[in-house]
Amino acid sequence: MNRKEIVVKTLRHEPVDQVPWVPFAGVHAGLLKNYTAKEVLQDGDKLFQSLIEVNRLYKPFGQPVVFDLQIEAECLGCGLVWAEDTPPSVVSHPLEDEDEIHVPCKCTIPTKDSGRIPMVLDVMRRMKEAVGENTALYGLVCGPFTLAAHLRGNNIFMDMYDDEDTVAEFLGYCSAVAARMAEYYVEAGMDVIAVVDPLISQISEDHFEQFMHEPFTGLFDHIRELGAFSSFFVCGDATRNIEAMCRTAPDSISIDENVDIFAAKAITDRYNITLGGNIPLTTVMLHGTQQDNMKFVLDLLDKMEAEPSMEVTRNFILAPGCDMPYHVPVENVIGIAQAVLEPEKVREMLSNYVAQEDDTELSFLITNIWKDR
Repeated sequence: MNRKEIVVKTLRHEPVDQVPWVPFAGVHAGLLKNYTAKEVLQDGDKLFQSLIEVNRLYKPFGQPVVFDLQIEAECLGCGLVWAEDTPPSVVSHPLEDEDEIHVPCKCTIPTKDSGRIPMVLDVMRRMKEAVGENTALYGLVCGPFTLAAHLRGNNIFMDMYDDEDTVAEFLGYCSAVAARMAEYYVEAGMDVIAVVDPLISQISEDHFEQFMHEPFTGLFDHIRELGAFSSFFVCGDATRNIEAMCRTAPDSISIDENVDIFAAKAITDRYNITLGGNIPLTTVMLHGTQQDNMKFVLDLLDKMEAEPSMEVTRNFILAPGCDMPYHVPVENVIGIAQAVLEPEKVREMLSNYVAQEDDTELSFLITNIWKDR
């Protein structure tokens, strides 16, 4: 089996001999070619070059093409502010100043020609041709609740108390936007559609069941009908909503470091859903040494394997907790890849490991040997 086939088997909930590794290298991909976040999110050629470098250096089993939750919002009239080392931020919300929430017309849905969508689709097709046979490609869409917040601002939280029926209708519209984006991305060759909705961690389980269950269930059903796999991607401490998320029936769920991965996997295993995560972005990937990253991966996999009720080689994808920070050292990600692909060799390298040791010389040696492969 090649690396893509391992991801596919994992998402089909079949046992595999190798834990798959999916680095969420969004704007970080630009670092590999000395491009800024703004450049890779606005220039298709620079984005493509950066993604190819991610594929070459990090040996991913799967990888996202673009990690920017503002693409749909920009098409629908939200103002953005750009940065050199992060994705853009929404700074204006077209529906924020209305006294009551307004549901846009269903025809107000981005087309293939809207905003930066043509660039994204072109890069997706190029990536499919270049690496799609051996790498599962992820198309990321903005989740309904996060898109609703982009359009309405923080008022959406009060609306959930003041105007429940209209909020439900509004989320139905936002879900329709996500469904259309999923269609574009599957047509462009994406194997997995990840519905990324960070704000899910900000609501109660009751509100999730009331407002989110129907749109997300419909969205994952639609992705399944398109012939792609689905992933429900959340950020923050979404612990209280993990089981409710499972009931929407995605093929996989991705979590960040705020969620206890062992407790979460106990839940997702009951629903036969693949779990992805959750290498800490800052303490380990950004500020740790290469050896710290290797050690974290091996310890996580060892602990998971030691759990009597848990199978590390079934329904699990090793991944960062979310979009990797731009400045994550390249050698740290290479160390993770090597720990996944050559665990016994890495165990030998770490035989004299000391936490927080800055072994720059060893990191340099490992990284350059890996780059030459």
